[in-house]
Amino acid sequence: MVALVGFLVAMVDGYDTLMLAFVAPLISKEWALLPQTVGQIFASSYTGAALGATAIGIAADRFGRKTMLLASLAVVGIFTILCARAATPAQLMALRAAAGLGLGGALSTITALTAENAPAHQRRATVTRMFLGFPVGAIAGGALTAAVMSSLGWRGVFLGGGICALLLVPLVAFGVSESASGGLSGGSTRALRVHSRRPFTELVSDDRLRSTALFCACVFLMLLTSYFLVSWIPTVLTLNGMPPGRAAMAAVIVNCGGIVGTLILSFIIGRKSPLGPLVACLCAGAILIALLGPGIVSAGNAKFFLIFGVGLLVIGAQGGIPALCVYLYPESVYATGVGLSVACGRLGSIIGPLVGGYLVSIKLGAAELFLLVALPAFAAAISMAALAATGRRNGSDSAQMTYPPEIDT
Repeated sequence: MVALVGFLVAMVDGYDTLMLAFVAPLISKEWALLPQTVGQIFASSYTGAALGATAIGIAADRFGRKTMLLASLAVVGIFTILCARAATPAQLMALRAAAGLGLGGALSTITALTAENAPAHQRRATVTRMFLGFPVGAIAGGALTAAVMSSLGWRGVFLGGGICALLLVPLVAFGVSESASGGLSGGSTRALRVHSRRPFTELVSDDRLRSTALFCACVFLMLLTSYFLVSWIPTVLTLNGMPPGRAAMAAVIVNCGGIVGTLILSFIIGRKSPLGPLVACLCAGAILIALLGPGIVSAGNAKFFLIFGVGLLVIGAQGGIPALCVYLYPESVYATGVGLSVACGRLGSIIGPLVGGYLVSIKLGAAELFLLVALPAFAAAISMAALAATGRRNGSDSAQMTYPPEIDT
């Protein structure tokens, strides 16, 4: 039940995160906005999500995850509905930043709640499958937005997104428990969850500083790469002569590849360390990205199979980030770990499209463009390999649970 609720929360999070991308052309046209202003609205939402994921993640591990999740969903719902009443770009920017706080907090807390309620031997697989809700919500949101915008305009899209978030509040209130039903050794259960007195300190204590730094670098590089791909592949296809409607399908295809890749990965990392499979995915994905440039300018539909493969490997690897948090950190700081990864990822999601815009603006050829984009994917693989080479496992998803001394029960 908790995993199902988590999937729905992740769906709303994915839809709400990318909602602005769907309606940006209409907002820009109505208010005659410059591209820089639209970019600032995007950045405000991502910045809010980064701050919310970090701050609410820490608060969740300290004071209670369910309470923080309910508060996060209420913030998302209320401020997203208020976005429908925004009269100026500045108002919309402020409201999206406030909604972003809830978005980041919801993702970090629901991941931690799903992990703590899952059986110990299924934690990594469960949180990975739960996170599938994020890309599913993004794809379903695109279809829903197309239907709503034709009749209600962009304000109706914000209204619908806010209502969806608020509808999850009673579902979380009655369907989610903070009591861990995951197994200790011998199949016993623990009635009370551990609370950390210093969540952020635990991320860097017990020789975790190097692991945390490598983890943050890897997440940043992964999200930088994936958001560049999602944002700019359709534009590059259009610049190379493909009709805009057909080129827009590329963003759907790369996300569909990511869903399939994440699902496959969940079965693999449920049985072994996630580090090796993620390194392999990122290395292979970087090679396909480098091949994507020559493939885009070629004739035929083979390019779409290549795009699907890139999504399968690179976006699929991104879906393994929550499992990495479960693997690397004790249960008492799951929400803080996920929050940190969301913050690093949001930073990458801001920089990736900006760098892509610059590279496209200087009319770099497709082959050179995607060769450059392959570099951060390779760098992410190197960071992940270095993380694996530390030879230290700090997580608590095994049957033998170990807790730090500074806890409340």
